[in-house]
Amino acid sequence: MEFAGKFLKPVWRPMMQAARLYCEKPMRSLVAFPVAKVESGKSKYMMAHVYIHGEMGSAKQVIRSLSKAKYHLDVYDELKKEAESMGLCTQGLGGGYLVHDKEKKYIKLYGRSQALGKADHEAAREILQPIYTDHKIDAESGGMEP
Repeated sequence: MEFAGKFLKPVWRPMMQAARLYCEKPMRSLVAFPVAKVESGKSKYMMAHVYIHGEMGSAKQVIRSLSKAKYHLDVYDELKKEAESMGLCTQGLGGGYLVHDKEKKYIKLYGRSQALGKADHEAAREILQPIYTDHKIDAESGGMEP
């Protein structure tokens, strides 16, 4: 036992420090990843999980909206690029429509995405409320955008 300790002690600390740095970088990226990015006006929005590869238990729910998006999958593609640039993975949870009026301090969530399905608007409201504390946020159930 003394023999093994003699050889492992000098390399044990540097090995643990290297492993800690490897684990900390993805976790720092996940913690730093913005929970919501909401544009003004009417836009398509989506909810997604962002997580460290192989660690779905540490997933973070995020909201993204994009007014110039033609399809909800365009919003998802932008989110996926943003997450991959930080070494993170994504899973779409659903989409809908979002109206953000900065002057009236009002956000409305409604509708659904044909490709991604309907987002849980109530959960989206709960994610947005701490960020937009001075806004009134309505989450409606509803069908497809006319």
